[in-house]
Amino acid sequence: MIKKIILLTAIATVSACSVFNKSSQTPPNIYSFSSTITESGLYNDLAVLAHDSLQGRETGTIGEEKAARYLSKRYEEMGLKPVGDDGSYFQHYELIQPTVEQFNYELKSTAADSVVDNSTHNKQEDANFVTIFGGSDSLSGSVVFAGAGMFDEEEGINQYPEQTAGKWLFILYDRDHTNMNHLQTMLSGDALGAIILVGTDVADYEMEAENRKAGFGMGRGLSLKYLQENGGGLAPAFNRIHPELAATLLGVKEVEALEEIQKKIVTEPVSFEAKALDFTLDHNPLVNENTVVTKNVVGFLEGSDPDLKDEVIVLSSHYDHVGIGQPDSTGDNIYNGADDDGSGTVATLQTAEAMAAAKEAGVGPKRSVLFLNVSGEEKGLLGSRYYSDHPIFSIENTVANINIDMIGRVDEENIADSNYVYIIGGEIISSGLDSLTQMANTMGPDLTLSKRYNDLNDPNQFYRRSDHWNFGRLGVPFVFFFTGVHADYHRPSDHIEKITFGPLTKRTQLVYNLTALLANSPDRPEVDNQEFIEKTQVQPR
Repeated sequence: MIKKIILLTAIATVSACSVFNKSSQTPPNIYSFSSTITESGLYNDLAVLAHDSLQGRETGTIGEEKAARYLSKRYEEMGLKPVGDDGSYFQHYELIQPTVEQFNYELKSTAADSVVDNSTHNKQEDANFVTIFGGSDSLSGSVVFAGAGMFDEEEGINQYPEQTAGKWLFILYDRDHTNMNHLQTMLSGDALGAIILVGTDVADYEMEAENRKAGFGMGRGLSLKYLQENGGGLAPAFNRIHPELAATLLGVKEVEALEEIQKKIVTEPVSFEAKALDFTLDHNPLVNENTVVTKNVVGFLEGSDPDLKDEVIVLSSHYDHVGIGQPDSTGDNIYNGADDDGSGTVATLQTAEAMAAAKEAGVGPKRSVLFLNVSGEEKGLLGSRYYSDHPIFSIENTVANINIDMIGRVDEENIADSNYVYIIGGEIISSGLDSLTQMANTMGPDLTLSKRYNDLNDPNQFYRRSDHWNFGRLGVPFVFFFTGVHADYHRPSDHIEKITFGPLTKRTQLVYNLTALLANSPDRPEVDNQEFIEKTQVQPR
């Protein structure tokens, strides 16, 4: 393996030298076409995708449909092969959008065999619970007190129960101490949901209950229809509880006593152990379901090597954003998503155009490349999940995934020097993929490849939070290019005027170089980081 990487380094070095050899005697090679990626090309595509007329490209809307049509038109102009449904550039899929009319809650005391609370939350009525998110399924189970929801493996703190199947986790929320990432992990597992006390201010609770009334009768979160039909599991609920009812759960008379209980748990976290309570909660929504049809956009560039062309590199980005929402101080209510992920989408287009030009010149990639623009990322990585479960080219023949999400801006940490990109994946999954990424950078972009977030234990968990994860969970090596979160993230102010096109161009050239190296490498990268394999239970490839 080491000898192969050294040999490939030598090949890449020779190729890189030819990129900068301006002699007309030097024939072109695949790497020299990275120079065809320009600021103006990126700008022209982004000016369309981030325009107000696309209304923020929310999944399932006419704005997203316009974006999909533009992408397919561009791939057709490049001569990429349509490999989607019925010989098109589209891979369609269906989503379910529940419309909740009301929630019914019934809290029972198992010790007294009596109903403690029976309340309904809808447009007219308040209840003693408020469902913050999830909970579109009927849920019934016992309640376990999980303290302040604290978890820190290194400090030996774990306030969660060992067994969570069919249970509600009751937590006295503390902003500085409750481990929300771990709670989310519990909810993604087999717990029914969470019952959260958010302070003891009754007026604050009542205000939230009143504000949430407006959401009844409106469409809620989207989910993949085929997963629901195939028994995709229950949707856990995140319920806020009225302080007075929370006091009943813990057997105290005054809500102020809850503050003392929370304080003791937070100051002595190791001594707390989860405790089963003598209560059950029935959570029953009244739900209507609508079907939403959306699509991924796919363009295919077939490889030139008869022995390698059946193997595919997938270059992905998401073209959806969050649509129209709350206006900002200027009155702007269109969330254009120029960076998120307009920047990654235009980088995909420009990489495709450069590689198609290389193929036209007779120096195209040996392996095939699928350019994949997914929808539904903002709704929970839905488009990439659909593709990975319904791949156009088999997962076994998918060599690697290169994912691009938000590479057009500079975060606060790098204002003084924008010549960087965050690398997530790579070495924490595959040493071979990391080597190729480093080579791709030495071939021209010469960016600072920051590994700040490239840690399986990083609290942000970025290695799971964009479309690459739906490949990684199946054992496909991936690398994710990202430049960090900024003040305009998911706001109407994420405009094209704020994109830094110089650095965006260099990052796109890096993506092109890596795609070309992966396509022409004699060997496929392997998943070989044992920590990644053990932590994710992913089978090595």
